[in-house]
Amino acid sequence: MKKPLIIIIGLLLAVTVGRALLKLTVVQDKMLERGTAILAKSTATPIAESDSLRVYVCGSASPLGMAKAQACIAVITPEHFYLIDSGAGSSNNINRLALPTARLQGLLITHFHSDHIAEIYEVNLLSWVSGRAKPLTIYGPRGVDEVTNAVNAGYRLDRSYRTAHHGTDLLPPALGILEHQTIMPGVILEDGDLKISAYAAEHSPVEPAVGYRFDYRDRSVVISGDSNVTADTLKIAEGADLILHDALSIATVTALSEAMSATGQPRRSKIMADVMDYHASTESLIDLGEKSDVGMVSFYHLVPAPPNSLVEDIFLRGTPDNYLLAKDLMWFELPIDGADIIVNHP
Repeated sequence: MKKPLIIIIGLLLAVTVGRALLKLTVVQDKMLERGTAILAKSTATPIAESDSLRVYVCGSASPLGMAKAQACIAVITPEHFYLIDSGAGSSNNINRLALPTARLQGLLITHFHSDHIAEIYEVNLLSWVSGRAKPLTIYGPRGVDEVTNAVNAGYRLDRSYRTAHHGTDLLPPALGILEHQTIMPGVILEDGDLKISAYAAEHSPVEPAVGYRFDYRDRSVVISGDSNVTADTLKIAEGADLILHDALSIATVTALSEAMSATGQPRRSKIMADVMDYHASTESLIDLGEKSDVGMVSFYHLVPAPPNSLVEDIFLRGTPDNYLLAKDLMWFELPIDGADIIVNHP
């Protein structure tokens, strides 16, 4: 009995002494020096070179679940870097992933719900500060001009302050102003080995809304944005290696709506019920996999974002082995001249 007691007392003394040491200036300064060195090294180390098509999850959540970042996917090849949507919290994950923002070529917006456009300017600022050589183009369906012009106007003073503070050599004013391009379903961009296609999404009353397919050499990925599964989804997904699709758990959202109603929260209950008609249910996505030749299906923009492993299991009920839940900071590597999909977990 005495030995465990001695160990406990020793641990308590060690914790007490450790806390006391952390109050000493010399200890704080040394820890600050080491911590900043580690941080500087991490930001100076870019992602490793690769010939693969890479897909990074910078945001996996919907508005129902703000513990995680909202919708944002990065697609990177040796010569290209595009983002799809930029929800709240996504720019922080872009930093954490050490993505090469200085060579960001465009931000593709699926539609104009707030959780897909909240950090357009943060992405612009991040890549501007990193040394992007050209103005950032925002691609999107009809209405992208209105959104882009509003962001430019709303942050005009911010841009002027930053250029005045850091100088025009570091932050050229013209590179802080967003450009825009309105797109329609079909091929929207071809650059070397990369082809980007847009397809019509079903997200009524949001109209128009789109999703995107990236084809790079012999590999491909589809990013849905928000949409029910439609004939257009089946067509664009055919033969894709990887599809990231918004996913809604009917069981979970129904339970939430009923619980809100039972506790006297009719407004929240109705909002919960309303979202079920314009997001793809997990059941419909299982059907998508059965009807199309897709290598892997990853649920993202999760409605609601799972707070624990129980809800994660509910999302994955009945799914085949090639289905998984996307999580912030997860990334996929699709090597060229093969069929492998390497899933990297944070």
